[in-house]
Amino acid sequence: MDLLDTTADVETPERVRFRYRLAGAGPRAVAWAIDFALRGAVCVALFLVIALFATVPGIDGIGMGFGLLILFLLEWFYGVFFETVLAGRTPGKLILSLRVVRVDGSPGRFPDFLLRNLLRGVDFLPVLFGVGLVAMLLDDRMRRIGDMVAGTVVVSEERSSVLGGVTIHPPVTDEERRELPGRVDLDREELAVIEEFLRRRRTLSDERAEELAWSLGPALSERTGVQASTWERVLTLAYARATGKDREVGT
Repeated sequence: MDLLDTTADVETPERVRFRYRLAGAGPRAVAWAIDFALRGAVCVALFLVIALFATVPGIDGIGMGFGLLILFLLEWFYGVFFETVLAGRTPGKLILSLRVVRVDGSPGRFPDFLLRNLLRGVDFLPVLFGVGLVAMLLDDRMRRIGDMVAGTVVVSEERSSVLGGVTIHPPVTDEERRELPGRVDLDREELAVIEEFLRRRRTLSDERAEELAWSLGPALSERTGVQASTWERVLTLAYARATGKDREVGT
């Protein structure tokens, strides 16, 4: 267990709050070590190829120049490339279930990934991420310098938190199921907000539940085509169809 892991609150434009878990220095260091090992393996393979080029008269210099270019790209753009194509994750982060997102919880974008990785050199000073580690210890969101400038944080994903542990009550009826759109797409923020709402539902009065559901229900109904007699049921049905829980049989 990493004692540095904690949580951060996010407030959506609809004034609904949810939490995500910040990744501490421990898992991030392990993810970095995995990525470092992968880069090292590529470098070893690259030098083997360069050694073969060196035996061919006239192109040994070309091979060395090409190798230096690849090394430069690996060092500075490995993280940028993978975080862009893997939605905020490098192979190391993917294995450790970590992800780079913006401070408000929204998905990161290419400029964010580029900036945080280019500033990694500052975090590495004077040696072994000394500046970055001190910055993480002093920052309440455990960000290194690159994250502070880019407006990003590294979060620890709990994959069961979105799809598991939520009961649809009452279960989706056959009539409701027939009226639902064939597909409902909810983004990560919408899933988290609705799930938190459903978890708290038993502690809320009917009036308070409908008041909270109204903050998201109309826009969600218009976008997805999900309709129901109450805004609470709109959120419930949209979540059920998006996660496949509309096919579960109630007990």
